[in-house]
Amino acid sequence: MNLDETYIRDRLILHGKRGTATFVFQAVPVIQQASARLEYRVGGERRVLEIAGPNAALEVKREHIRWERSDDHVRLRWYIHLGDDLEVVVEAQNIGATPVNLDRLTVLDVRQDNDGAVNLGAGPRRWSFYKHGWQSWSPTFARHIGDGIYVNPGGEEYDRKHTPHPNSGTEDFQSEWFTVLHDLDGGMSALLGFVDGRHALADVALYLDGRAFRRLAATCYADGVALAPGERFLSEPLMVAFSDDPLRLLEHYADRVAARMNARVPARIPTGWCTWYYFYGENSAEDVLANAAQIRKHHLPLEYVLIDDGYQQAIGDWLRIDETKFPQGMRAVAEGIRAAGLRPGIWLAPFGVSSESAAYAEHPDWTLKRDDGSPVVAWQHWGTDIYALDLSRDDVLDWIARVFQVMGDEWGYDLFKIDFVFAAAMEGIRHDPKMTRAEAYRRGIERIRQVIGDRFLLGCGAPQLPSVGVVDAMRIGPDVAFNWDPIWADLSAPAGANAVRNTATRYFMHRRWWLNDGDCVLVRMRGDQSDLVLNEMRTVVTCIALSGGLTLDSDNLPTIRAGRLKYLRMALPPSGMAARPVDLFRNENPHHQVLHVDKPWGQWWVVALMNWRNKTAKTEVTLRELGLPEGEYHVYNFWRQRYVGVRSDKLAFRRHQPHESIVLCLKPVSDQPDLLTSTFHVTQGAAEIQGVQRMVHGPNGQTLRVALEKAGAQRGQLVFTAPAPWRASEARVDGRKWPFRVLASGLVAVRFRLKERALVEVDFVRDE
Repeated sequence: MNLDETYIRDRLILHGKRGTATFVFQAVPVIQQASARLEYRVGGERRVLEIAGPNAALEVKREHIRWERSDDHVRLRWYIHLGDDLEVVVEAQNIGATPVNLDRLTVLDVRQDNDGAVNLGAGPRRWSFYKHGWQSWSPTFARHIGDGIYVNPGGEEYDRKHTPHPNSGTEDFQSEWFTVLHDLDGGMSALLGFVDGRHALADVALYLDGRAFRRLAATCYADGVALAPGERFLSEPLMVAFSDDPLRLLEHYADRVAARMNARVPARIPTGWCTWYYFYGENSAEDVLANAAQIRKHHLPLEYVLIDDGYQQAIGDWLRIDETKFPQGMRAVAEGIRAAGLRPGIWLAPFGVSSESAAYAEHPDWTLKRDDGSPVVAWQHWGTDIYALDLSRDDVLDWIARVFQVMGDEWGYDLFKIDFVFAAAMEGIRHDPKMTRAEAYRRGIERIRQVIGDRFLLGCGAPQLPSVGVVDAMRIGPDVAFNWDPIWADLSAPAGANAVRNTATRYFMHRRWWLNDGDCVLVRMRGDQSDLVLNEMRTVVTCIALSGGLTLDSDNLPTIRAGRLKYLRMALPPSGMAARPVDLFRNENPHHQVLHVDKPWGQWWVVALMNWRNKTAKTEVTLRELGLPEGEYHVYNFWRQRYVGVRSDKLAFRRHQPHESIVLCLKPVSDQPDLLTSTFHVTQGAAEIQGVQRMVHGPNGQTLRVALEKAGAQRGQLVFTAPAPWRASEARVDGRKWPFRVLASGLVAVRFRLKERALVEVDFVRDE
């Protein structure tokens, strides 16, 4: 079949004489004249085979479309599957008599020099490009084409950690595995995303000449694997979808990936304490147990104690313990943690070995190799080279498995944080030349899962998509650190701002791919191993609380001021719900996060407004921009514990302080007495309120009964609205008469100490 133009279900136009296809949305040709391409080598000679061009074979079936073109060595097939979403796959088969080495399979190739184009409405200068980073710490945000915050600090260390594929130039926009292109002038959005990551690394790149479109390419990297005569290689499948809502595209894409890769999403979300951000590896067993004792003393509702880096003699020597810090060994520490009523967790970087480790001295052949035979350096750890392990070797996997077996079965650790694991997917010569980088990485984490069973696995420094279905939780941003801005210009560097940004921009992965981990909260005073001011500390707490994910503290609890612990309690327990950064594509640093809470007793919106500037600013935003339905809303400022008033159009704050998150509760105005908010949790009722019951006593009397349940002990208040002619007449806490306070006309508060659970009742009477 070789027609000039064939229309398929109002979704595709096939250009038979050109070997290209146009993707259509709502009668608009969005991605125009797309094709596919293969780059490979025969005997060291580089070759290119493209579907685009005359005389490509075309087959149209009910379920899919297939283009085909061959040369003397390879048959290239390009499939477009016609499901609910369009899915594109490339297949390469060696049809020659000698092996070929596959380098790149460009699953979707749109080139201006082949009349290709992308039509979103406005031109590229008004586009926003969702840039997804390679691993946990890699910068992720919707990058503006015209200008923006993006910087590439360059350097060997940065490239090792964040640049798995070579970039083509400073004008190129590149995203790992998926992207969304969005027209900032109100046009449509296009998503290109690989829905599996187990077999090949992949990216999507936009190339520009100045600000004019040149090329859009979605590419799978075959890493030079050899294809013997007759063998086939399939790309990862690429989803192509369109919408006028870019956030829904990201969420829908994440759902598709989760279903395909069998994502693990535990029902219980871990909380805990971590050694790292106060001790930075200098802690002893005594420090660990002292903090465990403080957790118990202060009735902090935490579950795990996570021992981070520093217990081992060297990276790779995981079972050789630094006896000066842990003289009784790691099993004894785990037992001490359990004795305090907590569960032990442990950190390790299982896919690397220090150049100074006994493991490397005994097994130098276990590492990935460069062309000259030297080991591949994965990262620098306190100035020491760490070499990447070759996970295509069975003996390396057996050694890793033994480490986890000892830590889990013999030492008794229940949670494992695996860090710097991108090392397994680095470029290098492997023992098995037919194994791709993605397959080697996946092989390693699957072996760990096999050994630890259902114990909790937290990924960190991890390639994101290939980890889905194995890890229970994933760090999704850089280290939070004790400073707000990075010490050097690097969006991946440890810093509060960098951690907050990535936690917002990867929100849609939570409870789809895994549980999100935005890193630890630090609530200690400035000057106590921290440079965060109050507003910055509150912003980090807000970020973690609105992420709905893991919540760990990393302060030195024996020395912290007790009053500071209230901020930690306000983030506990995790709500499980992630706020949406509704301006993700308008602002590279999202300013507005919105969490819609819908409970049987009512609905409300938690809104966080962020000032990223280094000076006080005026902040204004309409309720429409926040995605709220039209209507009137009571507005309450959580951190200031202040009633703002009733708003129906916009929110305005004249003095929005630097790096401050203004956290608001917006609840629809009612003509009946109602619960407005709770100050026990940042989500203001989503985590701690179990139910609200309204009891009506004839036309002139009502009682609101609020049941709360929250582990630990904490002071706070419930705020109620009483519109005229209603007024509060009496309050009770756990059956005892309790004072209430009139905050303003029609507004009352009941303040009390919540310990585990409470029942609060407020009677309202209607004045004649």
